[in-house]
Amino acid sequence: MGKGSLSDSWLDEQEQAAGCLFYLEDNGVPLAHVERTGAADLLTEQMMERCAALQPGQSRVFSYKTPEGKIYRCAALALVSANLRQSPHLLLALRSAGTLHWQIGWTVARYAALWAGGTLALAAAGALLARIALKPTEAALRQQNEFVAAASHELRSPLTVICSSLQAAENDPERRNRLLAIARAETARMQRLTEELLFLAGQDAQILRLRLQAMEPDTLLLEVWEAWQAPVRESGRTLVADLPEEPLPSVQADPQRLEQMFGILLHNALDYTPEGGQIRLAVRAQGRAVRFSVRDQGPGVPDADKQRIFRRFARGESSRTGKEHFGLGLSIAHQIAVLHGGRLWVEDAPGKGAEFCLELPIQR
Repeated sequence: MGKGSLSDSWLDEQEQAAGCLFYLEDNGVPLAHVERTGAADLLTEQMMERCAALQPGQSRVFSYKTPEGKIYRCAALALVSANLRQSPHLLLALRSAGTLHWQIGWTVARYAALWAGGTLALAAAGALLARIALKPTEAALRQQNEFVAAASHELRSPLTVICSSLQAAENDPERRNRLLAIARAETARMQRLTEELLFLAGQDAQILRLRLQAMEPDTLLLEVWEAWQAPVRESGRTLVADLPEEPLPSVQADPQRLEQMFGILLHNALDYTPEGGQIRLAVRAQGRAVRFSVRDQGPGVPDADKQRIFRRFARGESSRTGKEHFGLGLSIAHQIAVLHGGRLWVEDAPGKGAEFCLELPIQR
C-alpha cells in the first residue's frame, strides 16, 4: 500500500459514514491520517500484538480497553501485501463501545416504550369494547332488578289487604261478608297483575308467539266498537267509530293480542275521559301501513311523559292513587305493537285530550 494512494478527505468521509476511526499501516508505519485523527493513541501494545498475529487475509473482531480505560470494539483485517516478502498491512476500524451500548440501550428503551404503549392501547381498547359489549347486559340486569322491585312492591299491597281482611273476618263475624268481598276483590286484582307480569316476563324471554292471520282493519275496529259500546255507555260516556269510505288493505295480526291492546287503550281512555265525554275510534291508511287511533277527552299527556308512560310501572300523576292502575297496561300495549312489527305512540288530540296511535304494516 503506497503512501498517498488513499486521500485524507476520502478516509474522513468513510469514518464519518461508518461512525468509527480507521488505523492503517504501510510497511509497519502508521499513515499520517492516523496520527491526525488520534486513532494510534487508542491502541494498546497487547491489542497490536494480537492484530500482528493475524495471517494475510484473516480478520477478527474483539473488544479491548484503551490506555484511558475506555472500552472499544476493533475490527482488524490483515491485507495481503503486493510484495509477498513483506508483512501484511493492517486495517483496523475502531469504535467506542460506550456509544454502541448507548444506541443499544436507546433501541431497547424505544421498543420497550412501543411495547408498553401498544399494551396500554390494547388494554384500553379491550376495556372500551368490553364496556360497550356489557352495556346491553347491564341495562337488562338493571331493568330486571327494577322490574322485580316494582313487582314486589305492587304484589305486597294486595297481599297485605287480603291477609288483614281474612284475619279481621275471623274476629268480626258481623263484618265478615264485607271483609271477604274486599279479599276477593284484592285477589282478582292480584291475579290480573300476575297475568300482566307473566306477559312481560314472556316477552323478555322471547317466548311469546303470535297467531297471525289476515285481518280487515275496518272489520276489526267495528268488532272492538261493538264489544265496548255498552260498557262505555254505562259509564256515562260515548264511543264513536270513524271509518273511511274507501277499502283498507288487510294486515297480518293476532286477533286476541289486538283485542287485548284495544282493551288497554279503551280502559285508559275511560279512566281519563270525564263523564259525558266522547271516546273516538278511528282507522285509516297511512302509506305502507294502517293507522288505528283511540282518542279521549281527558287532560292529555305532558310532552315530558309521552315516552315515559310506555315504561313498566310508569303512571300518570292523576292515577297514582288509583288501585286499578299498576302502570303495566301501556307497556304491554307497546310490546304487542312491537311483536306485530308496528309501533305505538301518543300525541295531543285536536282541541283537548290524548290520541294513542297504532301503526301496523299492511299485508304483502
